[in-house]
Amino acid sequence: MRRALAACLLALAGGEALADWTAVGSANEIYAAYADTASIRNIGALTTMIGLYDFRRRDFTPEGRALFSTVVLREYDCAGRRVRLLNAVDFSGHMGAGEPVSTSERPGRWEEVLEESIDDAYLRVVCAAK
Repeated sequence: MRRALAACLLALAGGEALADWTAVGSANEIYAAYADTASIRNIGALTTMIGLYDFRRRDFTPEGRALFSTVVLREYDCAGRRVRLLNAVDFSGHMGAGEPVSTSERPGRWEEVLEESIDDAYLRVVCAAK
């Protein structure tokens, strides 16, 4: 199932024209954050959504590969105000364009969503659509 999710993420993010990116939160000097609201899926009490971080300057993976954007699939718990990363794909271009340079398919641990954080902005988008 995780491989299917990663393949879906790659297919969605493989071209910026495929997603309908909506700005989330306030852009800063490091990145601008976007959500693909069409990707919101409710799975019982939890909800998933694809997001994107578009970096102002080139960043690097731990292996030293250059990237300009990262597309993430996250799972949200609206009632518990928690979030966890399910998958992430780093891209060589802006807005999910270019070649994938790194993929993470290991779900992360649940984390509390802090008020006024970027995760809070994403959580508001997800929970409003529930």
